Amino acid sequence: MKHLSIEGMDGIGKSTTCKLLSERLGFEFVEKPLHLLFDKESGSFDEYIRIRNRVNSNPNRDFTAWFYGLGSLFMYEEYKNDNIITDRHLASNYAWSGVATNKDIYELLIKKIGKPQLTVILSADEKTILSRLKSRDVNDRDIEKVQKAKLICDRMVEYCDEFNLPYIVIDSSKLTPNQVVDKIIEHWKQL
Repeated sequence: MKHLSIEGMDGIGKSTTCKLLSERLGFEFVEKPLHLLFDKESGSFDEYIRIRNRVNSNPNRDFTAWFYGLGSLFMYEEYKNDNIITDRHLASNYAWSGVATNKDIYELLIKKIGKPQLTVILSADEKTILSRLKSRDVNDRDIEKVQKAKLICDRMVEYCDEFNLPYIVIDSSKLTPNQVVDKIIEHWKQL
């Protein structure tokens, strides 16, 4: 299995990047892996989103870290014979749920599933993220998170540094999705 993880804030262009990369590299695109468990029959994301929203409302960061970590464990088993590109993985989990007292959770997850061959952290300025979110939906709930963009990006970098994951950061503010993908593929070929 080869794994390329795309990380970043909502509205940064992760899904678009994943889809383009999937087409160009011939990798399987995996989004919200627990959806495959919770919504297998319906094909929608409805049950996963309902459960995810309940989990996210829980203030216990150990609980949320394990929930998303279980998604990663499930995904690695489901796709053990495939090359995959993921829309979020452990760096996002850590950025939102990592605290000083639960680093052992992330250590265990890496011990159990390993590390992606490359983690790509997409960044952009707040104005760009806000514009992208509003173009999706002017009432998008993720608009209220935009002011956290730099903090979340910094936490993803912190995670990759602390747990020794190979990563790159790409500022997508002035790049087209294809330009972002070109940069990723150029780096991927050097691995």
